[in-house]
Amino acid sequence: MSGSISSSEVVALGIGSAGIRIVSALSRETTLVNRFAYVTCDKADLEAAGDGEQLVIDSPIVQKPSPSMVRGFAMRHHDEMRRLVKDAKVVFVVAGLGRATGSGLAPIMAGFAKEAGADAVSIAVMPFDFEEKLRFYAGLALKKLRAVSNGVVVVDNSSLFNSGSEATLKELHEMANNEAVKALGSLLARQSQDSIPVGLNNPLGTVTQSGYSFLTSATSGSTDKAEEALSRAIIGIGRKAQMKDASHAVVVLSGDASLSASETATAVRRLGSMFGNPSLDVEYAVSYRSGSGSQLQVSVLASGFTQTKYDSYDPIDGILGARNNIDDQLECALVEGLESIVSCDQ
Repeated sequence: MSGSISSSEVVALGIGSAGIRIVSALSRETTLVNRFAYVTCDKADLEAAGDGEQLVIDSPIVQKPSPSMVRGFAMRHHDEMRRLVKDAKVVFVVAGLGRATGSGLAPIMAGFAKEAGADAVSIAVMPFDFEEKLRFYAGLALKKLRAVSNGVVVVDNSSLFNSGSEATLKELHEMANNEAVKALGSLLARQSQDSIPVGLNNPLGTVTQSGYSFLTSATSGSTDKAEEALSRAIIGIGRKAQMKDASHAVVVLSGDASLSASETATAVRRLGSMFGNPSLDVEYAVSYRSGSGSQLQVSVLASGFTQTKYDSYDPIDGILGARNNIDDQLECALVEGLESIVSCDQ
């Protein structure tokens, strides 16, 4: 994309429970996004929503819906959905994939944003590894998001899961959402006199490269905290994709006033070698935060990954390869009495 983007042209859209919680928290972290919106099939999700437009998709049946059924419910709301992204230049579509609402609506909203002339950047929060029943829908939705978005950023919940942890499932999801907010917030941080901001165009230029992007973050308070936090931030990417495929990256260091130039230099210098690509194109930013103590947070956004572990989430694709067109037209299953499968007109 060319030219600078003003905040008045940027929309963050949270879909479903996870998307709404992340965008609501993000609204308190950034001034680079001026308009926020929330879409769900469950009105209760909006209790966590911040200021912004809200849309509830009517769900006329009690049974547990599938993503295609959610898309069917949404057909009568298409005009309202399009209005949420009207006049935007950049739309961040944030959703948890695997369950019906996020998997069903995120590709639709990304498509509407792109149709309206905006750059659609989808933030896909993937399920924990132990949530095997969610993998199929998550894999399908991720592929569709890649097809209809200008860029897709993957946030993987499984990197937070420790089999020995005593945290409850609710606490794990809260931890995952908080980590996503911290990482996104560092990329879209408030401007400050003492910080070196990354701006909006650098992350956008990174995620709109071919393939997928990964967003991770980690903290450290050790003596070698820059290198340790950096290692922790990117180590999980190697379990999800080929590290050497990374072509572009943004690294953001957030700490107190003691954050030194040498720590920043260490992170920037080491990033390429950790990915196994000395020619990695790296942008960086520094954010000074009071009250962070000796803890250093490092967030890494890396792009260029054409193959990921999520390819295996759709077993049919592995059998049929290019001939697999399941969900290619974003089919919509309608409720009883209108149960034929139709294609949503985008």
